[in-house]
Amino acid sequence: MARSPMVPPIVVEDVVPQPAELAAALRPALGPHPVAQSDPRTRGLLREIADDAARAVLDAELPALAEVVRRLGDPRPPLLVLAVNETPPTEADSFLLRPHVDRRPEAGRFAGAAPLRTSVVFLDFPAEARGGELVVFPRGAARGLASAPRADARATVARVGGVMIAPRPGRVCTLDGKAAHAVLGYEAPGEARWRLVVVVAEFGDS
Repeated sequence: MARSPMVPPIVVEDVVPQPAELAAALRPALGPHPVAQSDPRTRGLLREIADDAARAVLDAELPALAEVVRRLGDPRPPLLVLAVNETPPTEADSFLLRPHVDRRPEAGRFAGAAPLRTSVVFLDFPAEARGGELVVFPRGAARGLASAPRADARATVARVGGVMIAPRPGRVCTLDGKAAHAVLGYEAPGEARWRLVVVVAEFGDS
């Protein structure tokens, strides 16, 4: 089956000038990830921002996360879903997070809608680690990848024409909200800090 042409992800370097400081400020707020993950060690948090009142709460309670959103140029859709994901080392040639298209985790007005765009902000990744890439797939690829094994992920990515973006701290990757994406595992020394990203999914009416 022919796939729609890929909308290339946009990668911008050094959007966050001091990513390690923001990562350190966010870590005390993390707990077991509120959305079920393939690895139960994954830590994180989830917030919805639907109005100015919610933005004010974010500024007061999680100023480091509010600063990350501001660094993206103050997105203004009706709804933002913000996730902080801290993922442990696993295997570099595996899918830590399988190919998927973002959805809201809660029921409501936008429950069935894909985001207009998703931005992944890389805040921390061990310098000595291997793997951990974000993978963006062509439109329509998610259906064919639903049963893809976690192992041999890099061969799967190459077969379907996925684009891999290395998790360089300070870097931001923005992708089409309809594009399937995944996260590859990584290998690092046991004492290394874990991979930490902020995901900003922007939802709209269309």
